[in-house]
Amino acid sequence: MRSDALANQRKIVEAATRLMAEQGLEAELTDIANEAGVGVGTVYRCVGNRDQVIETIVRGMVAETAASFEEAETGDGGVANLVALVARLHQTVRTYGWVHAALIGGRVHQELRSEMRAVDPGRRFERLYERAQAGGGLRADIEPDVATSLILGSLAPWSAQAFKARGDARAAAEAVLAPFLATTHATTTTTAGEAQP
Repeated sequence: MRSDALANQRKIVEAATRLMAEQGLEAELTDIANEAGVGVGTVYRCVGNRDQVIETIVRGMVAETAASFEEAETGDGGVANLVALVARLHQTVRTYGWVHAALIGGRVHQELRSEMRAVDPGRRFERLYERAQAGGGLRADIEPDVATSLILGSLAPWSAQAFKARGDARAAAEAVLAPFLATTHATTTTTAGEAQP
């Protein structure tokens, strides 16, 4: 693909991602083209029809989610590492929460659904939780599988909306993880969180 076509493709995907974060699946191809500053024909040539635009965005979300887990897995394994991961995941939901509607509505084909499942967030998060728990930063009385279900449940779009009111994604992550912190660590994390601008 030529460099100008690649630049247009990037503009279109960025514009579509912004519009769908605001409007969900209601965003029309003409709106996406206008937001990107290109014609509808350019959208078709560079990305494809509306479903192909959605597919391209979902692939970006899958890659972003996988990268978040990879970054956390190379981290120190402590609570701060877990908070950073949950913050990144909350930011992803803020940008791509509408994907759930696309999944429910059958707008995402089976191959892409398989790619999404392959990221395996539940298993990966549970292992990271176990590492942080072994380091003493998390309560020992909560099983990692239960904690994982509860924490990842905060990422469902309907739950994430409630946490969005707390401010940025890090504030949401700290609120979600607060009940799981060991008592001695909870005070330190809260104080550090308060000191941040």
